[in-house]
Amino acid sequence: MESGNLNSSNSFFELGVNRNQKIYSLKNVPVQGKIPEWLNGIFIRNGPGMLNLKNRRLNHWFDAMGALHKFEIRGGKVDYTCSFIECESYKGAIESGELKFSEFATDPCRSIFKKVQSYVFPSLPNMTDNPKIGVARIGEKWMALGETPMQLEFDPETLKKIGVSEPVPGAFAYKTTAHPHFDKEHAYNLVVKFGMISYYKIYDVANPGAKPIASIPVKRPAYIHGFGMTKKYFIITAGPLVVVPIELLFWKRPYIENHQWRPQDGASIWVIDKATGKVKAHFNTDPFFCFHHVNAWEEGNEVVMDINAYDDASIIQKYYLRELEQPNLELPFGTIRRFRLNLATKKADVQILSDACIELPRIDYNRFNTESSYQFVYGVSVHPEQRQGFYNSLVKINSQTGNNTYWFQKDCYPGEPVFYPSPNSKNDEDGILLSIVLDTGLASSFLLILDATTMQEIARAELPDPVVYGFHGEFFPQ
Repeated sequence: MESGNLNSSNSFFELGVNRNQKIYSLKNVPVQGKIPEWLNGIFIRNGPGMLNLKNRRLNHWFDAMGALHKFEIRGGKVDYTCSFIECESYKGAIESGELKFSEFATDPCRSIFKKVQSYVFPSLPNMTDNPKIGVARIGEKWMALGETPMQLEFDPETLKKIGVSEPVPGAFAYKTTAHPHFDKEHAYNLVVKFGMISYYKIYDVANPGAKPIASIPVKRPAYIHGFGMTKKYFIITAGPLVVVPIELLFWKRPYIENHQWRPQDGASIWVIDKATGKVKAHFNTDPFFCFHHVNAWEEGNEVVMDINAYDDASIIQKYYLRELEQPNLELPFGTIRRFRLNLATKKADVQILSDACIELPRIDYNRFNTESSYQFVYGVSVHPEQRQGFYNSLVKINSQTGNNTYWFQKDCYPGEPVFYPSPNSKNDEDGILLSIVLDTGLASSFLLILDATTMQEIARAELPDPVVYGFHGEFFPQ
């Protein structure tokens, strides 16, 4: 189901990327439509807030200084607050007008000696502490999350910094994924530790200081943004975008540019027993790249894993600002792929569930993660009738039938759709979707509330200014 007429425009870049976020608060944001009376809580989204420093522009969408956006929804009314994430990287950039720490694809201007010194001595870290990707509640803490060793705790009322936490206190030379998994009182995350022998390690980050649950040695660690989990197993998927750790030591290039795409190596998938930390099975498959896992569960001797995957890692190149500003930009299509991993035969079968482009995939995580009964995946998409440009629609994919439903509106660029169920909902489409949408026609943004069943608009809360296009958010009922 769609609305509006399809068109092409390159104003997305100037309003949604090539600018810095305006910081302000607004009470009683104007609302069109009627917000469901049962929808009460706060929606917080993380993502880029500053891509233009005083003395330079950053290179990549993933390099930006982070900002948090909060929509407080109560009684059909909406209040809005935005704040930059007060990490050391942000403070250094504001004070100097220059980049002080290495981001994903942009380095500060330093000599090779300084870079080696920064990497060798923990008191002079070269890597950013900029947690600009997602948000989560871990125990009683509200956390801004990134791929950095340092995660930032913030006040949900003011969005201001409270302190920092380390998934692995006192460790050295490692990165985390941005997407922990939650299971009762546990919050699991994957850590990639670099060294002469590198390791993929799983930790329960809800219990700081605890020993790793699992540890897998690797010679060439891959760039990994997320991992999978079933009731019994962890799943680590590593495409062949890999790095020789010694190259990170000398840091002659920005972090991601030290990685090489080696399709001849194929991809690796490890299934790890959660109870013992031992590898249950290891699979080698044809090469693929992914940022995001979608869901996973067990069926007899098989582990079934749905991921949002690409044939190669060229999507990373397309997120450079020099690419995003091109009016004829065409993004590679990520698709939902289902891997059936047979633990007895050690064979993996894969199928593409839908031909729809999807990124930033979300499901009804709280109720259907690790459940085979899950059906629907929601995400941003490139509409099949408007191939050029950035993500210009939302898509709902039925993982059982492959059918797709789109939300589209002229000149609009929706962000990640976050699902929240209706009262008494018994399935994973009976609820609403929350998405921050950039409207380039009006040079502003709005919080969109969609009926997840019909993909039709219920309401929108309209901001006076555009919001820089971002990453991941969560709705916290209150």
